[in-house]
Amino acid sequence: MERLNMSITNNLRVFIIDDHPILAMALRDIMNARYSDLDVKLFSRIGPALEHSKFEQPDLVLLDLGLPDMPPQKVLETALETFDYSRTLVLSGNEDILGDLAEANPETEFISKGITQDRVLSVLDSMVLKLRRNTWTEQIYPKENDGSGATVGQRMARITERQVSVLHRIAKGESNFEIAQNLGLSPETVKTHVRSILARLNARNRLEAAMLYRAWQEQRSDEVYSD
Repeated sequence: MERLNMSITNNLRVFIIDDHPILAMALRDIMNARYSDLDVKLFSRIGPALEHSKFEQPDLVLLDLGLPDMPPQKVLETALETFDYSRTLVLSGNEDILGDLAEANPETEFISKGITQDRVLSVLDSMVLKLRRNTWTEQIYPKENDGSGATVGQRMARITERQVSVLHRIAKGESNFEIAQNLGLSPETVKTHVRSILARLNARNRLEAAMLYRAWQEQRSDEVYSD
Protein backbone atom coordinates (compact mmCIF):
# COMPACT_ATOMS: atom_id res chain seq x y z
CA MET A 1 0.00 0.00 0.00
CA GLU A 2 1.35 3.42 -0.94
CA ARG A 3 2.20 5.55 2.07
CA LEU A 4 1.12 9.19 1.91
CA ASN A 5 4.17 11.34 2.63
CA MET A 6 3.66 14.32 4.97
CA SER A 7 6.41 16.90 5.25
CA ILE A 8 5.10 18.57 8.42
CA THR A 9 6.35 16.97 11.61
CA ASN A 10 3.40 17.62 13.95
CA ASN A 11 1.28 14.51 14.34
CA LEU A 12 -2.38 14.56 13.46
CA ARG A 13 -4.55 13.53 16.39
CA VAL A 14 -7.25 11.11 15.23
CA PHE A 15 -10.17 9.69 17.21
CA ILE A 16 -11.82 6.56 15.84
CA ILE A 17 -15.13 6.10 17.66
CA ASP A 18 -16.57 2.69 16.74
CA ASP A 19 -17.85 -0.11 18.97
CA HIS A 20 -16.76 -2.84 16.55
CA PRO A 21 -13.18 -3.59 17.70
CA ILE A 22 -12.09 -5.48 14.58
CA LEU A 23 -13.26 -2.72 12.23
CA ALA A 24 -11.81 0.01 14.44
CA MET A 25 -8.42 -1.67 14.71
CA ALA A 26 -8.38 -2.45 10.98
CA LEU A 27 -9.11 1.18 10.16
CA ARG A 28 -6.40 2.32 12.56
CA ASP A 29 -3.86 -0.05 11.00
CA ILE A 30 -4.76 1.07 7.48
CA MET A 31 -4.37 4.73 8.41
CA ASN A 32 -1.07 4.16 10.21
CA ALA A 33 0.22 2.29 7.17
CA ARG A 34 -0.93 5.00 4.77
CA TYR A 35 0.01 8.14 6.69
CA SER A 36 3.36 8.61 8.37
CA ASP A 37 2.44 10.84 11.30
CA LEU A 38 -0.82 9.94 13.01
CA ASP A 39 -1.64 9.60 16.68
CA VAL A 40 -4.74 7.40 16.59
CA LYS A 41 -6.90 6.67 19.63
CA LEU A 42 -9.77 4.17 19.66
CA PHE A 43 -13.03 4.59 21.57
CA SER A 44 -15.97 2.18 21.64
CA ARG A 45 -18.43 4.76 23.00
CA ILE A 46 -18.99 8.48 22.52
CA GLY A 47 -18.80 9.33 26.23
CA PRO A 48 -15.12 8.45 26.82
CA ALA A 49 -14.15 10.18 23.56
CA LEU A 50 -15.85 13.40 24.66
CA GLU A 51 -14.23 13.16 28.08
CA HIS A 52 -10.77 12.67 26.54
CA SER A 53 -11.32 15.65 24.21
CA LYS A 54 -11.26 17.93 27.25
CA PHE A 55 -7.54 17.23 27.48
CA GLU A 56 -6.68 16.60 23.84
CA GLN A 57 -8.68 17.97 20.93
CA PRO A 58 -8.64 15.69 17.86
CA ASP A 59 -7.74 17.03 14.43
CA LEU A 60 -9.88 14.38 12.75
CA VAL A 61 -12.78 12.27 14.05
CA LEU A 62 -14.01 9.07 12.41
CA LEU A 63 -17.42 8.47 13.93
CA ASP A 64 -19.67 5.42 13.80
CA LEU A 65 -23.33 6.19 14.48
CA GLY A 66 -24.25 2.78 15.89
CA LEU A 67 -22.80 3.21 19.38
CA PRO A 68 -24.17 1.54 22.54
CA ASP A 69 -24.46 4.62 24.76
CA MET A 70 -26.99 6.66 22.74
CA PRO A 71 -29.10 6.57 19.54
CA PRO A 72 -27.57 7.60 16.16
CA GLN A 73 -29.13 11.08 16.00
CA LYS A 74 -27.96 11.87 19.53
CA VAL A 75 -24.48 10.47 18.79
CA LEU A 76 -24.11 12.88 15.89
CA GLU A 77 -25.56 15.89 17.71
CA THR A 78 -23.34 15.28 20.73
CA ALA A 79 -20.22 14.80 18.63
CA LEU A 80 -20.80 17.88 16.49
CA GLU A 81 -21.31 20.00 19.60
CA THR A 82 -17.74 19.14 20.59
CA PHE A 83 -15.83 18.49 17.36
CA ASP A 84 -15.58 20.66 14.26
CA TYR A 85 -18.25 19.95 11.66
CA SER A 86 -15.72 19.92 8.84
CA ARG A 87 -13.27 17.62 10.66
CA THR A 88 -15.72 14.80 11.36
CA LEU A 89 -16.12 11.82 9.03
CA VAL A 90 -19.25 9.81 9.78
CA LEU A 91 -19.25 6.13 8.82
CA SER A 92 -22.38 4.01 9.05
CA GLY A 93 -23.88 0.84 7.68
CA ASN A 94 -27.42 2.16 8.00
CA GLU A 95 -28.13 3.75 4.61
CA ASP A 96 -31.49 5.26 5.61
CA ILE A 97 -30.17 7.03 8.73
CA LEU A 98 -27.02 8.05 6.89
CA GLY A 99 -28.95 9.75 4.09
CA ASP A 100 -31.25 11.68 6.41
CA LEU A 101 -28.45 12.93 8.63
CA ALA A 102 -26.19 13.81 5.70
CA GLU A 103 -28.92 15.99 4.23
CA ALA A 104 -29.41 17.78 7.55
CA ASN A 105 -25.67 18.34 8.13
CA PRO A 106 -24.07 19.41 4.83
CA GLU A 107 -20.83 20.61 6.48
CA THR A 108 -19.99 17.09 7.65
CA GLU A 109 -18.64 14.25 5.50
CA PHE A 110 -20.74 11.06 5.48
CA ILE A 111 -19.81 7.75 3.88
CA SER A 112 -21.32 4.28 3.97
CA LYS A 113 -19.41 1.34 5.39
CA GLY A 114 -20.50 -0.52 2.27
CA ILE A 115 -18.37 1.49 -0.16
CA THR A 116 -15.00 0.32 -1.42
CA GLN A 117 -11.75 0.75 0.49
CA ASP A 118 -10.39 2.93 -2.32
CA ARG A 119 -13.30 5.33 -1.89
CA VAL A 120 -12.79 5.51 1.89
CA LEU A 121 -9.08 6.18 1.40
CA SER A 122 -9.84 8.85 -1.18
CA VAL A 123 -12.06 10.70 1.30
CA LEU A 124 -9.46 10.34 4.05
CA ASP A 125 -6.69 11.61 1.76
CA SER A 126 -8.76 14.68 0.95
CA MET A 127 -9.48 15.43 4.62
CA VAL A 128 -5.88 14.89 5.75
CA LEU A 129 -4.50 17.13 3.01
CA LYS A 130 -7.07 19.79 3.85
CA LEU A 131 -6.00 19.60 7.50
CA ARG A 132 -2.40 20.15 6.48
CA ARG A 133 -3.15 23.08 4.19
CA ASN A 134 -5.05 24.87 6.94
CA THR A 135 -2.53 23.96 9.68
CA TRP A 136 -5.31 22.77 11.97
CA THR A 137 -2.78 20.85 14.03
CA GLU A 138 -1.48 23.99 15.74
CA GLN A 139 -2.01 24.02 19.48
CA ILE A 140 -5.28 25.76 20.37
CA TYR A 141 -4.82 28.91 22.38
CA PRO A 142 -6.42 32.40 22.40
CA LYS A 143 -4.38 34.27 19.79
CA GLU A 144 -4.02 38.03 19.85
CA ASN A 145 -5.42 38.16 16.31
CA ASP A 146 -6.99 35.80 13.78
CA GLY A 147 -4.56 36.37 10.92
CA SER A 148 -6.43 39.41 9.63
CA GLY A 149 -5.08 41.71 12.37
CA ALA A 150 -8.26 41.55 14.47
CA THR A 151 -7.66 41.41 18.23
CA VAL A 152 -9.65 39.25 20.63
CA GLY A 153 -11.78 42.27 21.51
CA GLN A 154 -12.46 43.08 17.87
CA ARG A 155 -13.43 39.50 17.18
CA MET A 156 -15.82 39.49 20.15
CA ALA A 157 -17.37 42.71 18.82
CA ARG A 158 -18.55 40.74 15.77
CA ILE A 159 -21.11 38.73 17.75
CA THR A 160 -24.46 39.86 19.16
CA GLU A 161 -25.40 40.20 22.83
CA ARG A 162 -27.50 37.02 22.56
CA GLN A 163 -24.53 35.19 21.07
CA VAL A 164 -22.33 36.44 23.92
CA SER A 165 -24.84 34.81 26.30
CA VAL A 166 -24.62 31.56 24.33
CA LEU A 167 -20.82 31.76 24.29
CA HIS A 168 -20.77 32.35 28.05
CA ARG A 169 -22.56 29.05 28.53
CA ILE A 170 -20.33 27.28 26.01
CA ALA A 171 -17.39 28.42 28.14
CA LYS A 172 -19.12 26.86 31.17
CA GLY A 173 -19.15 23.52 29.33
CA GLU A 174 -22.88 23.36 28.66
CA SER A 175 -24.26 21.37 25.73
CA ASN A 176 -26.58 22.89 23.14
CA PHE A 177 -29.54 21.27 24.90
CA GLU A 178 -28.54 22.74 28.27
CA ILE A 179 -28.01 26.18 26.71
CA ALA A 180 -31.44 26.00 25.07
CA GLN A 181 -33.07 25.16 28.41
CA ASN A 182 -31.22 27.87 30.34
CA LEU A 183 -31.81 30.64 27.79
CA GLY A 184 -35.34 29.65 26.77
CA LEU A 185 -34.36 28.92 23.18
CA SER A 186 -34.98 25.97 20.90
CA PRO A 187 -32.04 23.56 20.38
CA GLU A 188 -32.08 24.41 16.67
CA THR A 189 -31.77 28.13 17.43
CA VAL A 190 -28.83 27.44 19.72
CA LYS A 191 -27.22 25.29 17.03
CA THR A 192 -27.56 28.19 14.57
CA HIS A 193 -26.05 30.62 17.10
CA VAL A 194 -23.10 28.31 17.74
CA ARG A 195 -22.31 28.04 14.04
CA SER A 196 -22.51 31.81 13.67
CA ILE A 197 -20.30 32.36 16.73
CA LEU A 198 -17.58 30.04 15.40
CA ALA A 199 -17.69 31.71 11.99
CA ARG A 200 -17.64 35.29 13.31
CA LEU A 201 -14.86 34.59 15.80
CA ASN A 202 -12.92 32.58 13.24
CA ALA A 203 -12.72 29.85 15.91
CA ARG A 204 -12.12 26.27 14.89
CA ASN A 205 -14.32 24.71 17.55
CA ARG A 206 -16.20 25.29 20.80
CA LEU A 207 -13.05 24.92 22.88
CA GLU A 208 -11.22 27.68 21.02
CA ALA A 209 -14.30 29.91 21.14
CA ALA A 210 -14.52 29.35 24.91
CA MET A 211 -10.84 30.21 25.35
CA LEU A 212 -11.29 33.39 23.31
CA TYR A 213 -14.22 34.32 25.54
CA ARG A 214 -12.16 33.77 28.68
CA ALA A 215 -9.28 35.81 27.24
CA TRP A 216 -11.76 38.61 26.45
CA GLN A 217 -13.13 38.46 30.01
CA GLU A 218 -9.61 38.69 31.43
CA GLN A 219 -8.82 41.70 29.24
CA ARG A 220 -11.97 43.46 30.41
CA SER A 221 -11.05 42.78 34.04
CA ASP A 222 -7.56 44.20 33.47
CA GLU A 223 -9.09 47.35 31.92
CA VAL A 224 -11.36 47.83 34.95
CA TYR A 225 -8.53 47.46 37.45
CA SER A 226 -6.21 49.74 35.47
CA ASP A 227 -8.66 52.67 35.50
